[in-house]
Amino acid sequence: MRVASLGSGSRGNSVLVEAGETRVLVDAGFSGTGLAHRLERLDRDPRGIDAVVVTHEHRDHTSGVGIAARRWGWPIFLTAGTAEACEGLLRGEEELVLFAPESRFRIGSLEFRAFATCHDAAEPVAVTATESGSGLVAGIATDLGRATAPVRAALAGCHVLVLEANHDEVRLRESPYPWSVKQRIGGSRGHLSNRLAGELARELAHPELGALLLAHLSHECNTPDLARREVRAALRRTGTARFRGSLAVAGQEEPTAPIDVERAVRAARRRTPQLSLFGRD
Repeated sequence: MRVASLGSGSRGNSVLVEAGETRVLVDAGFSGTGLAHRLERLDRDPRGIDAVVVTHEHRDHTSGVGIAARRWGWPIFLTAGTAEACEGLLRGEEELVLFAPESRFRIGSLEFRAFATCHDAAEPVAVTATESGSGLVAGIATDLGRATAPVRAALAGCHVLVLEANHDEVRLRESPYPWSVKQRIGGSRGHLSNRLAGELARELAHPELGALLLAHLSHECNTPDLARREVRAALRRTGTARFRGSLAVAGQEEPTAPIDVERAVRAARRRTPQLSLFGRD
């Protein structure tokens, strides 16, 4: 299994999950041209994508969904509520595959599990993807609002986790945003702060979590260094026996290198406790 972010932030989000010959995007928040360019940077042909799974209708997750489905024939997997909210992006000629929140569905060698989140969208979900055979699990959880008990249960045991760390709480308070926007971002239906991401990461940490990729950073209210520092500090409080994986940050402009999940898990097993949080960022 391999996982890569095509780009993540307020201007677009998309995650590539691969298992064997199966290639699935979770969200497609870039233009058709942008998606093609980013996939090509990873040496992937857009025609080789098997499907796109849409977590919710906000344009930073869906702007390329319609055009990509029509251009390359990607089936679109989404909830009924998200499909209705995405009507403006669709022409009726796309192949839609509806799934319910709290359901499971298969795409090639990957079994997806969807679970509801508290984000301010029509019917938002986050997902895990489990590779057949190996049992390796990738979790993709951005736009969480807050980490409910069902969300925490669904993400427990992931071997790689893409987790939002949207904003620094001080920077958000001091930002020029209107108060209503600040309340929306920092509220229970908005986004996780670095502090809350760290708390959730600490709870989910276990010795076989091979990689944690922080995502959906706010350009205005966060920096990679701030997010990495606060989440790393929280993970250190787990004790070195619980997290020995790598910690990285997904950027907005460029794809990340694919994470080989099996290799990351093996490296976490081998890594000594003293080196557990000081690997490649």
